[in-house]
Amino acid sequence: MNLEIMTDRIETDRLVLFPYTKENLALFNNDLASFEETYGVVYRGEELDYLLTGFLRKLEREIADDPENYLFFTEFLIVLRENSHVIGSIDFKYVPRDGVTEVGYGMNPSYTGHGYMTEALTAFLGFGKSLGIRTVRADTRKDNFKSQNVLKRCGFVFTHEDEKRFWWEIRL
Repeated sequence: MNLEIMTDRIETDRLVLFPYTKENLALFNNDLASFEETYGVVYRGEELDYLLTGFLRKLEREIADDPENYLFFTEFLIVLRENSHVIGSIDFKYVPRDGVTEVGYGMNPSYTGHGYMTEALTAFLGFGKSLGIRTVRADTRKDNFKSQNVLKRCGFVFTHEDEKRFWWEIRL
């Protein structure tokens, strides 16, 4: 893993989280093999289906349009230190409004059940606090018990539900 070029990274005992920038996301979108070689990682994250690929192309444009705030809405890749595998991602969904934003995350199902997302989210919340975020919200599908448990372990509390989702919040 090439830590020296992973700007704005967040490190934990088992993980490194680093954000897509305008440059590295363009490389990822256009030449995944070169991205992996440059950063010394192997992509094993969420499936790169047409939805995720479309989202990452859109994200590339959004970062270019608002480079000063990109840390508040870019994806941070979650990398295992032990083997340099990218196993998922985590992000704030938008630039905070009055200190409030939302968090989202996803992981390759092969890596669930080891506490990686709890570790990543805990570190990510600390990073958010250092950026001035005071409240973070999240939503889960009602049947996504694994994600609900991650949020509970990280200190989120249930706030309400709608037809399809449960909503959660934590004050930092």
